[in-house]
Amino acid sequence: MITAAAAKLITGVVFCGGSHWIHPNFRGRQLSRLLSRLGRAYAVARWPVNWAMALVTPTIVEKGVASGYGYKHHSRSIFFPASPLGDLETVVTYLSAAEAYKDFAEYLIGEAGDADAAAFPAPALPRPRDERVTKISSEGVFHGNSNLS
Repeated sequence: MITAAAAKLITGVVFCGGSHWIHPNFRGRQLSRLLSRLGRAYAVARWPVNWAMALVTPTIVEKGVASGYGYKHHSRSIFFPASPLGDLETVVTYLSAAEAYKDFAEYLIGEAGDADAAAFPAPALPRPRDERVTKISSEGVFHGNSNLS
C-alpha cells in the first residue's frame, strides 16, 4: 500500500539509491554520506535524471541519517506486507536534480573539504585501474551535461 504523497510527484527519469555495507573497520568515518552522493553524482552525470530517491526505514529518517545521505525531503509511507523481512514500512526520501547539484556543492565545500586525510591512509599497494570505455546506454540516450539554468 502506498500512502506517500510524493510518489505521484516523482516522475520522469528517476535515480533510485540502493544500500551499501561498510566494513566495521571503516564505520564512523562518514563514508555513508560520501557513498550516497557518489551514486547520485554518477547518475546525474550519465543520464538526464529528474529525481533521486531512496526507500529507507522510518528509523533512518527519525535519526537524521537520511538527511545525512543528502535527501532533503521525505514522504511516508510505502508498505510491503508479508515481505521476507516481515511487514515492512519504508519512507520515500527524495530530492530533485537541481537540489542534488546544490547538495554536491555544499558537501564538497563543507564536509568533504573538512575531511581528515590522516584518517584514511594511502593503500600499501597500488590499485589497478580499468580504463576501458564501454557503451552503457542504448542509442538515443543523451550523455553529458545540459544547461538547466
